[in-house]
Amino acid sequence: MRNDEVIGVEVGAGRREQRDWVEYCWITSVEHKTGKGRVEYMVPAMTLKVVEVLERYSEPLRAALQEEIQALESSIAGMINPAERRDLVKRLFQARCDSQRVFLGVIYGKCNQITALSSVASRVAMLRLAAKAGQDWKLSPHQCRRTYARTFVESRMGRQALVFLKWQFKHSSISMSQLYAANPAQDPALYEDILAEYFDIKRDLLESWSSPNQRLSGGAGRKIIEMRASAVPDRERLVANTAMQINIRATGHGWCIAQDTGCGGAGLYESTRCVDCKNGVIDDEHVEVWQGIYAQHLEMLELDDLGPVTNARIRRDLALSAKVITEFGVPLEPRFGLIKNLEDDHL
Repeated sequence: MRNDEVIGVEVGAGRREQRDWVEYCWITSVEHKTGKGRVEYMVPAMTLKVVEVLERYSEPLRAALQEEIQALESSIAGMINPAERRDLVKRLFQARCDSQRVFLGVIYGKCNQITALSSVASRVAMLRLAAKAGQDWKLSPHQCRRTYARTFVESRMGRQALVFLKWQFKHSSISMSQLYAANPAQDPALYEDILAEYFDIKRDLLESWSSPNQRLSGGAGRKIIEMRASAVPDRERLVANTAMQINIRATGHGWCIAQDTGCGGAGLYESTRCVDCKNGVIDDEHVEVWQGIYAQHLEMLELDDLGPVTNARIRRDLALSAKVITEFGVPLEPRFGLIKNLEDDHL
């Protein structure tokens, strides 16, 4: 939610619904930036509990605000002075707008007015929060929305754990289009922010892959290294255009750029399929993962009850993981002489 939409949350804005025995929670507010009007945001159950607490906290303030509204209405009815009447009407309008708000406070001073939290006060509060945490980061409310969009994209791409999407949408494979179709009252601009973050991540990846300083492995990674030798008049434009057209998904041990056909996801579970796959790109972000895969296969080779077929498979995958590691210039540390001639064995 944008800051204005959070500030606009009113009493009774939360609701729950059951779909296929799963509870979904929503918060309603008014979206001003694109003129969508009343929109709903899916939230965890904890958010509704927080709003309920705020409703109880702000109840005395809302009661006092109602008393002020009645007093203002009475004062305005018998007032003759146009200037004074204009000021009271302006205050009455604001009081009515805030009368059901959850985020209320008091502006102490000459009038001690009860009012809804302002955007300026929100920004000041977040800067104060960062300062108390010992940070000089210019923290602002909108960074929360962008962080949400980034986390969403990272999770959908598989770059981070899918726990975030399961927590948010109750289902790790749901698509944005399915979610939007399920509730047309949602904020469409949020999905635009998510798609913008997705584009930025892809562009950054492609930019790093095109750098001559970036080592790559995987079938597609080696092809990219070959393409670097070709002269490109406008590399930045090429990267941006490619990012708009290409799909990139993380496997946890590399990147998959398969567009329409590929392994069907088998590389997610059998990591070594990606080593020579034409759609596989492995960058330095994944070197430690492959060192772990390599170490795990070394441990399996030490077992004496797996049989010749399993041992052959282990030696094959050990050679493939060793191939990736050496392509990044990282030395191997074989144990007990078990992998002295792994490349020859693999071939």
